[in-house]
Amino acid sequence: MNALNIIEEHGFGVLPEVLLTHETRRLIDDLAQSPLRRSKAGVRHALRHPSVATLAREPRLLNIAQEVLGAEARPFRATLFDKSPQANWLVVWHQDTALPLRNRHDTPSWGPWSGQSGLGDISWVHLGRRG
Repeated sequence: MNALNIIEEHGFGVLPEVLLTHETRRLIDDLAQSPLRRSKAGVRHALRHPSVATLAREPRLLNIAQEVLGAEARPFRATLFDKSPQANWLVVWHQDTALPLRNRHDTPSWGPWSGQSGLGDISWVHLGRRG
């Protein structure tokens, strides 16, 4: 069964062994040496890290995303959540509802729009219906 069928059937998908052991080890080692600013919760904008960017563009992983989301799917954001016995903070179930877009396209059923300081010309559209 492919990823799309799994998600359509269950509403989510768990794909075992998506990351190979050596990829996981390399990523952990590289992130431990990373100059990216960490909070107690983790790292925002992790796609700026070369190892994360390389892995996010790995054809094997892109194929999974494109199978589910369509041929134009591309990585646009990566956040590292540090959940370990040393950093065991509460993360309640939630769904991110904003997409960063370079250009604003006003439509009656999407919004509201907001800006995000420090991220250039990016505006955010919140997913879901207005009102």
